[in-house]
Amino acid sequence: MAIVLVEKVFDPPITESKWNHDIEIGIPCHQAHNVRWIRSMMSRDRRSVVCEFEAPDAETVRRSFRKAGLPFARIWTVDVLEPKPERDGTIRTKGWCLMNSRSHPHDLFST
Repeated sequence: MAIVLVEKVFDPPITESKWNHDIEIGIPCHQAHNVRWIRSMMSRDRRSVVCEFEAPDAETVRRSFRKAGLPFARIWTVDVLEPKPERDGTIRTKGWCLMNSRSHPHDLFST
């Protein structure tokens, strides 16, 4: 499974009722496509939203959004970077370990 981000842009800003309506439509469609909603981050002005999903790939998420009739600006697959604290309290900034789509660790910064 991959981590997929969906960028949404709203003009005018999205309302709570529109958001809830889209959730009611989207969740069953996403479940049917093996797409799991993890979280969303919304700008305070309610014009921009980035949603995080777990799915087989970005195209599956696109198909799910299109079938549900939900708007999106961009959809892409990402690698998740998380800082790794060292024993001395410092944070590593190179060599972070990532999991690729086949669940094998790889080093983002290796040459």
